[in-house]
This record gives sequence, structure tokens and C-alpha cells, in this order.
Amino acid sequence: MTSRRDFLRVSGGCVAHVLLSSSCASASARRRWTSPLHPTVSATPFAHLDAIGPETWALISTPLAGDRTTFGNGGIIAGRDGVIAVEGFYRPAGATWLAERCRELTGRWPTHVVLTHYHLDHAGGVQGYARDGSALPMVRSTDTTRTLALGGGPVAPPKDAALERAFADVVIVDATRTSRIDLGNRVVELVPLRGHSASDLAIVDEDAGITFAGDLLWNGMFPNFVDATPSQLIASMTQLSKRAGHAFVPGHGGVAGRVRVARYLDLLNDLGAHAGRERAAGRTAVEAAATYRVPALLGDWMASTSGLERAMTAWWREQ
Repeated sequence: MTSRRDFLRVSGGCVAHVLLSSSCASASARRRWTSPLHPTVSATPFAHLDAIGPETWALISTPLAGDRTTFGNGGIIAGRDGVIAVEGFYRPAGATWLAERCRELTGRWPTHVVLTHYHLDHAGGVQGYARDGSALPMVRSTDTTRTLALGGGPVAPPKDAALERAFADVVIVDATRTSRIDLGNRVVELVPLRGHSASDLAIVDEDAGITFAGDLLWNGMFPNFVDATPSQLIASMTQLSKRAGHAFVPGHGGVAGRVRVARYLDLLNDLGAHAGRERAAGRTAVEAAATYRVPALLGDWMASTSGLERAMTAWWREQ
């Protein structure tokens, strides 16, 4: 029998959300969703790796063709004294693939791994960074991310001995202030935020103008609100959006610039305004979802019925 937790992980998680959302879109919208805007240095059926700045590459996952090895986005940030791999991905093979690309591009295996949050498609394969049976690189996450990944969250990775070993030695990131990783010739900031989950990290290189936003940001697809807190999500993205000249790597979809980030914030605020009106009128979250339409001026966001209901439920849960 499927447990409630396993059911929520499958039906409420980003894997099911992405697949349902994409099924509501045209073939051209699905093709555009992850089209590279920067030079691609490596490609595979499940992802392409694009050069987005000095010694920085974005892994853009392409799961709609059927290969779910990575499913969420990630990337590489290299410096003189170390290499950061961003995210643990859906399966260990995704982490291994990115680590091998690190070695090809920089001559080194990752020295650090940073997880933006606990969800299955971003943390479930982190053990894949172990090389030839050796220890993992230094894995960093907040304490809340570790706790939720090991069984406390509704869309956490399934229990796995290798995953538990990977999280046993996690270096805990302070969730109350920005911390830094010094790579020698560049300093990368880990900015603690909340909104998509109870504990999110953005990875920022101010000098290079690059932000890895995790699932705080979705590009071209309606975001998943499975355990989101909308007011915190809006506040976090408003804070990140002040870096107007940055290239933003979202958790899902292609690399975004200022215009796409602004449209995403407009979408979140429009959802909130609709939720407020409908709740004041005495309607339920499901009823509110049924009457919501993404404004045409915001473009195509591939919104499914279940995704809209989950979003409205998140607003009702917070009020």
C-alpha cells in the first residue's frame, strides 16, 4: 500500500507538477521552455550545460523528452582554489554527470556541493558526487534542508542508506545570515531565504553577475506551491530581483534575465491579488483556481489545473 507521504512525494512533487504542466502547453511552448540562450558546452538527453559567465556553467534540465536523470537545474562555479557544484538532482547519475563535466572543464572534481532546498529533484541524488567509492565533496545545506530531506518534508527523497550517509556529514549553512565560500579568485555568497520551501538558499556571485535561485524562481512554467509560503516567496524573489543585471538560473526552465524575473514576480503578485479577492468573496481555494487566468501580457506559463489549485491552497493556508 502507498503511504500518504509517498503519495504526496509523487503527486505533489515537482516531477509530477512539471509533467502535468507541460501537458497543458503547445509543442512549441515545450520546445522553447529550456532552449539555450548561452553557448552550450555539453549536452545529453536529460540536460545541456551552458556557459553563462567566467568559469560558470548552468545545467538546464530537459526532462520533457522522458529522461529524468537530473529533472531540476543546477550548475558549476569554478575558482582558483575550488569548484562548486550546485544541486544534488533527481538521481545520483545526474550528480555524477555534472561532476564529470566539472573535471572536463576545470580539471578538477567538485570540492563543494550546495543544495538550494530539500525537494527530491534537487537533493535526491547528491550521493552521486562520491568518486570511485571515495568520500563526497563538502556538501552544504541549511539544517532545515537536511532535516526535511531525511524524512520531515512532504516531497523529500525516499529513504536511502547512501543518501543518509551523504547528509550525515553536511556542513550546515547559517540560515540567519549570508555566508561565503572563498574560491581564491572569487567569493560566492550563500543567501538564506524562504518561500518555495521552509528553507531555501540562493547562490550568488555579485562580481560575475550570476544568481542560482533554485525553485524560488521558475521560468516559463507555473511554479509548484506544494509546501510554499506565498508571502515569503514574493519577499525572497523581490530581494533577489534587485540584482537587475544578473543572469538568473531558475530551478526549472531556461536562464532568465531581468525581464523574465520581473514577469515572474508579476505573476506571483497577480496570483496573490486574485486569491485575496476570492477569499474575501467567501470562495474556496478550488473555486478560486477555477476562475484564475494568467494575464496574456505575462506570456505562457504552462499552468495546469492541479498547479493552480495547489497555488490557491497555499494562499488559503497562509491566511
